[in-house]
Amino acid sequence: MTNALQVLTATTGNRTDCWNTPPEFVGDVLSFFGGTLDLDPCSNDADNPNVPAKQVYTEKDSGLEHKWLADSVFMNHPYSDSKTWVPYAVSQYEMGYAKELVLLIKLDVSTKWWRSVSNYPWIAVNKRLKFGAAASAAPFQSAIVYLGRDKDNFNTCFGKYGQLYVPVNVVSTQGRSGLQDLL
Repeated sequence: MTNALQVLTATTGNRTDCWNTPPEFVGDVLSFFGGTLDLDPCSNDADNPNVPAKQVYTEKDSGLEHKWLADSVFMNHPYSDSKTWVPYAVSQYEMGYAKELVLLIKLDVSTKWWRSVSNYPWIAVNKRLKFGAAASAAPFQSAIVYLGRDKDNFNTCFGKYGQLYVPVNVVSTQGRSGLQDLL
């Protein structure tokens, strides 16, 4: 077990890097995307996925090895490798492959990988989530990050989890301060 994984699993009873999304959160993801999700790039199982999607990538066929060509993507990645997964998700959005993404990630603004999502709206989850069959809640706070154009719908669907933060230093594609575009 890697050191990062040991730290993440020390108090939860979860000894793997599979953090199955809580069922009620899965329902909110599906609701946000109108009932259908195109891609889960970090699925726990191809045959019986925790998050139902038209296309899934499991650990075996690594989502990091593919372009995420999808209108709707939800990612709850292996948390011991956020430094790879989170920037990769952002790159898939910024290159235009993934049109709209919701990311359930560890809230850790002190890391380099957090900077890759720091220009996007996000919600600080106001409680520790219990993932999958873990014995207790995660030892970290979670965040829900949105990469897309419908911030209001994002806040409507996920605002019950906590406060929405909209970065003020966002630059839009037109080169103006993006705050006006997001409000």
